[in-house]
Amino acid sequence: MKPRRTLLSIWLAVIVLVMVVPMAAAGGPSGSSDIKALYSRDRVMANETALVGFGPRVAGGPAEKAAAGWIASQMRSYGLDVAIQEFPIAYYEELRTPVLQETAPIPTTYVWQTDFSTMSYSGSGNVTGPIQAVDVLMPPTGGSTSGCEATDFAGFVPGNIALIQRGTCTFAVKASNAQAAGAVGVIVFNEGNNSGRMGVLLGTLGGPGVAIPVVGTTYALGLQWFTQLADGPVVVHMEVSTASALSTSQNVIGTLTGTDAAQGIVYMGGHYDSVAFAPGANDDASGVAATLEAARVLATNGHRTKATLKFIAFGSEETGLNGSFEYVAANEAEVSSKGLGMVNLDMIAVGKVLQIGNIDYGGPGGGNQLKAYAQQKAAAMNMPWVPFAAGENSDHTYFEQVGVPAAFLTQAPDPYYHTSQDSLNKIQPATLEANGELATATAYDWAKNPVLRAKKALKMHKVYVYHDKVLTPR
Repeated sequence: MKPRRTLLSIWLAVIVLVMVVPMAAAGGPSGSSDIKALYSRDRVMANETALVGFGPRVAGGPAEKAAAGWIASQMRSYGLDVAIQEFPIAYYEELRTPVLQETAPIPTTYVWQTDFSTMSYSGSGNVTGPIQAVDVLMPPTGGSTSGCEATDFAGFVPGNIALIQRGTCTFAVKASNAQAAGAVGVIVFNEGNNSGRMGVLLGTLGGPGVAIPVVGTTYALGLQWFTQLADGPVVVHMEVSTASALSTSQNVIGTLTGTDAAQGIVYMGGHYDSVAFAPGANDDASGVAATLEAARVLATNGHRTKATLKFIAFGSEETGLNGSFEYVAANEAEVSSKGLGMVNLDMIAVGKVLQIGNIDYGGPGGGNQLKAYAQQKAAAMNMPWVPFAAGENSDHTYFEQVGVPAAFLTQAPDPYYHTSQDSLNKIQPATLEANGELATATAYDWAKNPVLRAKKALKMHKVYVYHDKVLTPR
């Protein structure tokens, strides 16, 4: 009987192996469940195309709001818990390319963004009239008060266009005083007292209120007209078309709750608004397109982390980081106490060089941990990168200010930044895909088991890439 029992045991073992091995192979990590395999170039480019299709997504305007609705619908389709955070802003949009011409005595057409630029929140108008200098200080010595007091306009002829020098008071004060004096337009030229006050004056009136057109010019153009006035009248034509109003913008937040949410939150996102006239393909439809694809991959393919993941499309970044400020300000207790990291994607699809950096304010909980981890991850993925010192110029800023470590990913250089050439045909699909995969893997690994990662932090010499372990240099 003993030999028979031995043969039976062998036979049963073979049957068990035949049944069990395929099941284990099917259920374990494989190429099909790998983030890199699941992250789709076609899908991220479809997101990019959809966002660019809304046109310039100026903060507070109809295109930005339509884009926000589309982003929210995409997040919901992935099964995320979606919230819209609305906040007030002053909406301003330039609707057409402005015109500035001298019609007499020397007919000349000036070049937008080279010779002049419309002031933000300028009123609209199509006007022609003689220019009249207002308390201009020549030669410039600094500290000009041109247009700063109502008395500067004593003797101003209603219907003229005010020629005002940059100086000590706000552009809004200068323009408001000119409007009250009957000016039909305002030209503010750069002060000219140092090298930083020579070029095209890029100014803002700070908000709606001035109804007449207001432009800024170079010092050279202001000097030219001021000099010409000594010989007789100079007639100028201005044509500006704008829209401005008190409005709202919004953040779109998609939450993938962690299996042990008490461990904290990892944030990932970018801004979906753009500047006027710019399709905003790289700045920053690229970052939002990549964030949406990250959300799809992690939410729909069973990738679950112990920490919660929040995917945020920030509104109104171009107007001064309004969206990220409003999120952190409204959720400061959450962000400062639960925030484990913030992966910020801004302009990730044009250029030759991947840059990974942060601000590093230091302090408890802040610092360089996540930046260093993203850099290690890039090296492990054979992605060339360079470090850089990020400024307070994108949506990582306020997260870092309350102590959340950040990794800011951006690609450089982008010669089309903030121009009408920031269009879909400039996007590098392979770059967009690769940087999106890096950001997804970084956020995912950072959120997988934060408590365990913290315990092993001093001993770790490996970086996890997807489901593989890749040795890093000691």
